[in-house]
Amino acid sequence: MADWVEIPDLYRDPFPIYERLRAEGGVHWVPSVGRYLITSYDAVHATEVDQETFSANEEGSLQIRAMGHSMLRRDDPEHYLERRAWQPTLRPGVVKRVWRGVFERNAARYLEETIAKGPGDADLIWDFAAPFAAENLREMLGFHNVHQSDLQRWSQTLIDATGNYADDPEVWARGQRSFDEVDAALDEMLAWHARHPDHSLISQLIRIPDYRMPIERIRANVKMTIGGGLNEPRDALGVAAWAVLTHPEQRRIVEADASLWPTVFEETIRWISPIGLYSRQTTRDVELAGVALPRGARLGICILSANRDETVWDRADVFDVRREVKPHLAFSKGVHVCLGSWAARSAVADVALPMLFERLRGLDLVPDRPAEVGGWVFRGMLSMPIRWDAVAGPGGASAPGAADAARDEAAPALAPRIAVVGSGPAGCFSAQALRAAMPASRIDVVDRLPVPSGLVRYGVAADHQGTKAVARQFDRLLADDGVRFVGNVPVDGPDLARLRDAYDAVVLATGLSADAALAIEGAGLPGVVGAGRVTRALNGHPDEPDVPALGARVVVVGHGNVAMDVARLVARDAAELDGTDLDDAVHRALAGDVRELHLVGRSAPADARFDPVMVRELATLSGVEHVVHDADLDAVPVGKDARLDAVRALAARTPEAVGDVRVRMHWWFGATPLAVTGATAVTGVRVATPGGERVLDADAVVTAIGFAAGADALVEPGAHADGRVEPGLYVAGWLRRGPRGTIPDQRSDAKGLAGLVLDDMSSGAVPLGRPGIDAFEGATDLDGWRRIDVVERRAAAPGRRRAKLRTVEAMLAAATDASIPLPTTVAAAASAGGGVPVTILFGTESGGAELVADELAQHLGARADVQVLDLADATPDGLDASRIHLLVCSTYGDGEVPTSARPFHAALVADGASLEGLRYAVLGMGDTSYARTYSRGSELVDEALAARGATRIGEYGRHDASGPLDVGEVARAWADGVLASDEAQVVAAG
Repeated sequence: MADWVEIPDLYRDPFPIYERLRAEGGVHWVPSVGRYLITSYDAVHATEVDQETFSANEEGSLQIRAMGHSMLRRDDPEHYLERRAWQPTLRPGVVKRVWRGVFERNAARYLEETIAKGPGDADLIWDFAAPFAAENLREMLGFHNVHQSDLQRWSQTLIDATGNYADDPEVWARGQRSFDEVDAALDEMLAWHARHPDHSLISQLIRIPDYRMPIERIRANVKMTIGGGLNEPRDALGVAAWAVLTHPEQRRIVEADASLWPTVFEETIRWISPIGLYSRQTTRDVELAGVALPRGARLGICILSANRDETVWDRADVFDVRREVKPHLAFSKGVHVCLGSWAARSAVADVALPMLFERLRGLDLVPDRPAEVGGWVFRGMLSMPIRWDAVAGPGGASAPGAADAARDEAAPALAPRIAVVGSGPAGCFSAQALRAAMPASRIDVVDRLPVPSGLVRYGVAADHQGTKAVARQFDRLLADDGVRFVGNVPVDGPDLARLRDAYDAVVLATGLSADAALAIEGAGLPGVVGAGRVTRALNGHPDEPDVPALGARVVVVGHGNVAMDVARLVARDAAELDGTDLDDAVHRALAGDVRELHLVGRSAPADARFDPVMVRELATLSGVEHVVHDADLDAVPVGKDARLDAVRALAARTPEAVGDVRVRMHWWFGATPLAVTGATAVTGVRVATPGGERVLDADAVVTAIGFAAGADALVEPGAHADGRVEPGLYVAGWLRRGPRGTIPDQRSDAKGLAGLVLDDMSSGAVPLGRPGIDAFEGATDLDGWRRIDVVERRAAAPGRRRAKLRTVEAMLAAATDASIPLPTTVAAAASAGGGVPVTILFGTESGGAELVADELAQHLGARADVQVLDLADATPDGLDASRIHLLVCSTYGDGEVPTSARPFHAALVADGASLEGLRYAVLGMGDTSYARTYSRGSELVDEALAARGATRIGEYGRHDASGPLDVGEVARAWADGVLASDEAQVVAAG
């Protein structure tokens, strides 16, 4: 009970109230509001992912009374149908192609009107932010018969009614007048759009092919869109400007780096969320944050409070664009995630904020007329008088977007000579992005080995050929006329100086090859070996000619993905290695005697660093028995923690499934290595476990605790987080990030790095005109690599892809042997997707996967026979094994298969015919704010397909909805990689 809370106090400043409520538990009955207020992050998050318990369809909802029964007050499946009808107008691609230009035009118009008011007289909110947001919304909706001021009035009065917890009759009366006006204007425009179709929402609604929305639902949803679609961008823009103006040190950071405006936007809506509260109602008796809630309890979900939870963010009350990025709740989560989020981000972060601060020089608040902020159901600026010193003209060098426009115009003509040192994922993705940003550039990709691909060739596990398939993309890059592969050229300090003198820009992407040291007693004993050395040896790296024999008993220190790779490769039977590029002799020498493996990790299963997909892969190995120690397998219910579910699968493996035990694998959780025992060689590892100290007998210890820079590192890893060492010298991959990040991370980083290099060259910070180096002594080229490739593939043993040449001398001999015929370019054409029959399957809850499927169909349509199929309309037995199947599947709620895919998944799980011969790839869409179940929906479908004998190919793609990357961009790169894989080419060849 919090009977001390009053609505006027919440309106003035809810944050001290919320701070106290969070400290006292996070769930309270508040009599003045007539509902329970949910204020902690965890409690709010719990309500968002469980619509079956916490229903949006609240009885007596103020929003239903104010606006009608919109999708925001419905649960699935009704909610999904209405949301699906709204999506086409607001999808990211449409925002970029259609609405971005509208936003730019409107921002310029209303900024001119603000300037005309004059400094000191203009109010940023009512002269710029509000009309800008209203006009954008008017055009997006398609209300061509009203003025933007009408939408402002409608929005405010409908919003006031929605938050009318004090039951003020005047508020209801104003809301009713707007309710009726919207209906009248909408009826007129429905008839108009039937004759004049365009991109607007109203126009799209009357052209839905398979679903006709009842008029009363169209009206309710249009009113809902007018409410949230105006006040959110208006208030986000106002608060963001206020935050920057009142934090001078933050302003300097942002004005020095315009790429940070999206960060300003995200931090703003975390700091002060425009929508502060929405309602839910319980459908059953339930306990939330230790408080018993009865069936039918009315809840107020306090986003303003959850986004300032001290247990999630340090100094949560502070506006700080430099803080660690964590998923906020301003756009909600789960099935009700905000449909307009992409439009709001584009309008505010991409357009309005940069334009405002570029054009109004010396922009500031008016000291004797302080800005005002208020609200708790919705919170934003009430007034914000501004002044400025000067105005930069729209056509001048300081005009809004002029720098970007000049850069974009100059980019095609820029022809720099660039050297990228390192041909692994970071290097190749960087070269690819630089080439796309500056098509006239000439790029040399330099590597110390005669072969390209770095980590992909020598670091990725040999039995994960789907991940290795990205090397096909690198081969196509290196075949580009403007890109040259320069192999067998090591680069040290003096060599780097030579490159800096010869090239306009140099990008260092050499990675980190040394294993991080285990800092305990005995770690230097013979028999202690790094995981990197093990994976390099199994991958045939020339730096690892001596294969370490691990013996019968092995302790692996670490529970990350590298540790999973080592355990799998060591324990896997040779018969299960078909289709890999593993060297059997090396595998036998290294792991042939292993009979007992101990995997030692400090964390509990739920907090371990492994990918649950990799653990479930270990659970399928024949002849491997798993023994799980010190793990509470009943800590959370089944299906609510993907990592714990994966460990359960290990423990549940039956003797019949294991068969004859070859290897016994012990999993130690909550265990800390204390010392490696032994006098002259390893005899064991002393560990502290929850049950006390013990010694694990061992003949070898493999440390899988990360990577570090070797003595030959050219720069300090992680010291240049933005990628720029100095203008003209840049770092990528682990040299930029430090030893973390995946191959997809390198792809996303590369795009940002290319923009940084392009900015430096466009601005003159990097002068152009250096000649590059035409000939490197002793270098190999792309044809040399192709000859090596031919030799290795020809020498492959039955069931293997290649037999790698294990010395540089052997590689050079093959590279320079002109008698070896070069492969034709047919495979290269096929690897681009030409002729491959593709079926794109999507399983979705709120429509996101369907949109991605449509984008992939457009992307691949010109070079492949493409079909798109909803899993709701598919059956396992109806899938055509002659086609590649690209499965795009979202995760729903707290880890379930999305609704549309459930019948298909159920049919897979039921007994049925074998799907052997069917090849498929998976893109899992999820949100890492649900860390325990991220991407689990797609994984469940994947597991069920594999259980029926189907074969997954290519990289297991993932997209994080709480991250910065556009899902379409991620999906296109994933699909290109899949279609470049060897398995896809088998299908293409028939």
